[in-house]
Amino acid sequence: MELFQAKDHYILQSGDVALWCSRKDGCMNVRAATDLLLAWNPICLGLVEGVIGKIQLHADLPLGLVLIRQKALVGLLPGNHKVYKITKIAVIPLSEDEPQDLELELCKKHHFGINKPEKITQSPDDSKFLMKTFSQIKSNVGGPMKKKVKENKEKDRLERRLRDELYKIFMDSDSFYYSPTYDLTNTVQRQGTSDKSDLPLWRQAALTAKG
Repeated sequence: MELFQAKDHYILQSGDVALWCSRKDGCMNVRAATDLLLAWNPICLGLVEGVIGKIQLHADLPLGLVLIRQKALVGLLPGNHKVYKITKIAVIPLSEDEPQDLELELCKKHHFGINKPEKITQSPDDSKFLMKTFSQIKSNVGGPMKKKVKENKEKDRLERRLRDELYKIFMDSDSFYYSPTYDLTNTVQRQGTSDKSDLPLWRQAALTAKG
């Protein structure tokens, strides 16, 4: 599925439907794929295999949207239901911050002819101007700004460390599996007697978890 970044949402689109996730509060809703035309300047970030959910790694950090970046087929269940192991994930902060180092597979439709994402680089003149401006601001503001910069660096280090630990849980444990067409959270017996079979799979799993 394609992952788009818009001003206020991240949008995951597959076929004729899309999942919109708010960058402000993490609220999710399913909308028609054509609603992408209503998004503010959507940019395709690449392809993902699915959505795991949302997580807050620390009270001082924003919610993060956890996505399946890579998968591996491990078997088939009766009825030709494929079962996959999650091998790599990506975490996107649900905030105004730009996502960093996602390393997603590029979408051939929106990244035609591009082998890897291009990074924006500044010209030497622009860099010198920015450094001079920053030095002037730093000398005027002094202590408060230094304290703020230090706090931001510590926060970034904390977020990076916690995110790396989360990555290891998924990549090193071999414990996370899913099927796009079969409810692995329920027994075969319960599924055979369930009255929820007409509901979408994600809804069936959600109701099972509540019950």
